[in-house]
Amino acid sequence: MIYHSLVGFLVWLGATLLFRFYGDLFFYPDDIVNAILFIIAAPLCWGFMVLYLGVLNVLPENRALASIGFILPGMLLDAVVTANFPLVFPNLDMSMDAKFGALMLWCYGAMAFGGYSSDRRVRKQLTLRLENIAAP
Repeated sequence: MIYHSLVGFLVWLGATLLFRFYGDLFFYPDDIVNAILFIIAAPLCWGFMVLYLGVLNVLPENRALASIGFILPGMLLDAVVTANFPLVFPNLDMSMDAKFGALMLWCYGAMAFGGYSSDRRVRKQLTLRLENIAAP
């Protein structure tokens, strides 16, 4: 769990630095662009978590817990970042703070669902394999 939290922290740090220096490429005051960003972000974050857990070969019974360990440091730190939005992101419009917080919550929810759904999917596959082995 600590390993996943460390990796999650490093991913959070990289994403925060990316938004710090290139956030104006992602966040516009335009609602259509933000809607597209939300639509694209959820499947990407879900897929990232499923891929992350699969590449590391995390056991099915540990996948949900590993995803929680991964996302928890980022969620806690993004609460502080959102509260200090103008200080952390001086290159972004201050009116984007709520949209940034909502996008981060959306992404963390998608990653948590990725860990949960990956856990259930792998367990179902294992159950089917065991049933096929047990059947004469």
